[in-house]
Amino acid sequence: MRKWMFGILAAIITVVSGGYVYSSYVSGDFCRLDGNTVCYDTNNKIFKVENRSKITIALPSKAIQDWFIDQFYQLHPGHTINFDFRIIENLSAQQALDLGVDIFYTDTHQAALLYDYLVPFDLRIDSEKSTEGIAQFTEVINMSETLFRPFSYQGLLFVYNKTMLEKLGYDVGSVTETNLPQSLSRWEDLIDLTKQWKSKSNVYNNKEIQIVFPFTFEEKWQFYPFLTAGEWHLFSDNDATQPGFEKESFLESLNFIADIGQVTWDHNAKPRDSWLYDKMINEQISPFGMAGPWMFVEQIEELNNVDYVFSAFPTYKENQLRPLVIVTGLVALKNDAPSLTQEILRILSKPELTQTALNSTKKVLVIARDRLADFQMSENRRQMSLAYTYSEIEPMVALPENTSKLGFDFYLEADFMNILKSVFNQEISPLEAQQIFISLYESWLSENNR
Repeated sequence: MRKWMFGILAAIITVVSGGYVYSSYVSGDFCRLDGNTVCYDTNNKIFKVENRSKITIALPSKAIQDWFIDQFYQLHPGHTINFDFRIIENLSAQQALDLGVDIFYTDTHQAALLYDYLVPFDLRIDSEKSTEGIAQFTEVINMSETLFRPFSYQGLLFVYNKTMLEKLGYDVGSVTETNLPQSLSRWEDLIDLTKQWKSKSNVYNNKEIQIVFPFTFEEKWQFYPFLTAGEWHLFSDNDATQPGFEKESFLESLNFIADIGQVTWDHNAKPRDSWLYDKMINEQISPFGMAGPWMFVEQIEELNNVDYVFSAFPTYKENQLRPLVIVTGLVALKNDAPSLTQEILRILSKPELTQTALNSTKKVLVIARDRLADFQMSENRRQMSLAYTYSEIEPMVALPENTSKLGFDFYLEADFMNILKSVFNQEISPLEAQQIFISLYESWLSENNR
């Protein structure tokens, strides 16, 4: 199915007509529901709905389903709609087609696979007035029209142990807009800190803390933010033949990896570079690390009487490092009830749904930075929602001669983590590593772009 993805990639986007006529009338009474026309009632600001046998909707929770039913029948009393609800948090493209689901939540890449089947959101559906910090997640898939409304996040974030830092004597009371301590908001600050630890005893909970940040070269997806330290971003030109490895910004990112490799982050007698981010949370082995929503952070905080804080990554030379994130959102597939579909999308786009979702799921929701104070949620979820706004999604660009293959597949398939580890260990120079990356991609492209 990935062959359809090229339609939204490389900035060549075709408007999906779908055969729908978006008619606007003074009153919906003059608009005929014919299975092709979307009828909008300008007096009541709602879409008319076709009486049809069945429409299938997959929602993240039963509470959202109940809220939707209440909202729908308040506005459309007496209508006979056979809703087939499924409580499914996230559907793949193939699952949606196999199950015959009309309206559901899926991530951006799966939505791209369904591009030719997606229904545009009607322009009369109210959208959030602010997209502060979240516009980058939909700028490709929604380039021509709104096909995808972002809903929730999944991915690793920077996190620090505020309790540990306080007890070790560091000032964490004043924070930046990215939620980092003012005095520890840059990688330069953390480099200075780890240099100090050579001659300083750092005892917390009767245990010597030996690790500042547990760097690892085991997992590519997790490592991506460190490659953005020089403001480099993979396929930033939306051209799958040009990953950008030759750019000065990529060399600067490699210089960052060399810089952090010159200091000792793990002061144990036998330091390890294995995956230790879970132990940073569970065993409090370091003040800084990475964590995600699935790691039961709130429960561990309560159990161990500790306060973890999620934030954006520290900057390097004033550049913001950006981790990868998976964004799930609301989509609809073409069906024979286009006006009813728009009414369902309108209701599911209301701000009130956000609070219902916060109350009934554990998801971290996509909320504009300046709207985070408008909703009730735990402090951790608020912190994560803010931190994710400093992330980016995987680039969705396909190879020009093989549109079933994404340029990002190189990042997942190529063997390059040992190259980065060699830069970190001062075994090869950043410039040498840059040339290796250029050659690796040229070989990979030659093999796959056909």
